[in-house]
Amino acid sequence: MDYIKENLSTIIIFSVLIAYIIYQRLPSFIQNLKMEDSTIQENLIFHTLDDKTITMKDLENKTIVINFWATWCLPCKIEMPLLENIYQELKEHNLVILGITSEEKNTVIQYLKDKNIHYPIILDLDYNLTNYFKIQGYPTIIIIKNKKIISINTGLNPLIKWKIRWYVKKSLF
Repeated sequence: MDYIKENLSTIIIFSVLIAYIIYQRLPSFIQNLKMEDSTIQENLIFHTLDDKTITMKDLENKTIVINFWATWCLPCKIEMPLLENIYQELKEHNLVILGITSEEKNTVIQYLKDKNIHYPIILDLDYNLTNYFKIQGYPTIIIIKNKKIISINTGLNPLIKWKIRWYVKKSLF
């Protein structure tokens, strides 16, 4: 009991901090839950950084990982090499990763110049994809299989490689 009395202010501050974090994350968590099991429109179009077009028809029978990111986002900078690594490992197993950003093309090209990213980067300058998927924060990763959203995660997820591997191969290793 003496310990609690001596550390009461620390316990209160820590409790308030935890409550604040939960309060901040709860709306995006609820929104993500509502989006899961949604069917993706067949006419959805992705325009790549190198001026190619990818359609949902092109992605049939594949596990699709959509990563909403930004050049200024520190968690995105941490997550992109993880995604590149799992992409290289599983692209032969029908894994497709699409990195979607709403930033200007020149900004994205400059940012990616010294990065080793090989999955397609999609420009969403009109925010159509951002609004379609109701993105509320960066990074957001959406996993789609058989035209259905099976998982949405907002914020840095250090276990994302294992989660993707599970959805692609039904194995963690």
